[in-house]
Amino acid sequence: MSSFVGKAIIAKAKAIYGKSLKAEDYERLLKLKTVPEIAAYLKNHPHFADILRAIQTDSIHRGQLEQLIKKNAFRQTLRLIKFVQIKDSDFFRINFVKREIDILLEILRSMISESFDSQISDIPTYMKQHSSFDIFAASKAKSIADLANAVVGTPYQKILMAHEVVQNHDIDYVDIEHEFEILYYDIVFERIRKQYSGRERKDLETIYLTKIELENITKIYRLKKFYHADPDAIKKAMIHKYSRISEKKLDELIALPDPNSILQYLDKSEFQHFADQQDYVYVEYYAERIKYNLARRFMYFSNSVSKVFAAFMLLRGIETENLTNIIESIRYQLAEADIRKMLIY
Repeated sequence: MSSFVGKAIIAKAKAIYGKSLKAEDYERLLKLKTVPEIAAYLKNHPHFADILRAIQTDSIHRGQLEQLIKKNAFRQTLRLIKFVQIKDSDFFRINFVKREIDILLEILRSMISESFDSQISDIPTYMKQHSSFDIFAASKAKSIADLANAVVGTPYQKILMAHEVVQNHDIDYVDIEHEFEILYYDIVFERIRKQYSGRERKDLETIYLTKIELENITKIYRLKKFYHADPDAIKKAMIHKYSRISEKKLDELIALPDPNSILQYLDKSEFQHFADQQDYVYVEYYAERIKYNLARRFMYFSNSVSKVFAAFMLLRGIETENLTNIIESIRYQLAEADIRKMLIY
């Protein structure tokens, strides 16, 4: 990639990120009580104005708004990728892999619940030209066998074929989700190794290894605290392949009698440098805050295109998750103080 193109991508990424929602925006959004009110606020924000220009805010429903927010994040990624030369594009298209997996999991959930009508209506049309399989054929699948046939020639086919069942209610969703998660990271690290070397490869691998490590810790916390899962079930949910935490340390964390004591582990780990002085109520919040601060550091101070892009994707994902949490909280009528605890900004 030429120096000129690299600088253009970095400048564009920082310009787009500069228009992101700020603390004052989130404080205003927290005061709103309905989905149409949130849509109207975002419609007048420069970060979302284009994607929401044609909508009628007074009649939009939760699912529509969430899809448009995801579409906006996807479009912003495309605006960066269009600068990338073909030989450099593999790493920059990792976001497409993640979105494909999300779509396949949405279809599987619809199969299990037998909500086939919503399965088709929820498919994001903007992915059609960027997907490695025919997403509309996939959306019409009525069984895992149908879905495997729709993704022939992709890495997803082998996973789905290994889980074929007669009845959709027997689909082992958790196992498939876990295998897709490992596949995603296999692709990420393969593309990093293929395209980068030296310090750049090391830093990119660190970004994703940190993400995996925090996700493993969060899973331990959630499975212990909310599902009272046994140690074997918790270990099965971990991503062991890329974990920097030793099996001994994982066993120690899983064995902790009080899930909240996992916070003490994080406080004494290398991640303390990426935390801040907030009062952490949830391990999930702590983990996301660490990823957020790490990504912001790369966004502001790195001159590496790949590292800025990786940070951009992480930050876009956090903003999308913030808005999803606000919208979902309206559905469940959560108090403003409880919603604020879930937001990272």
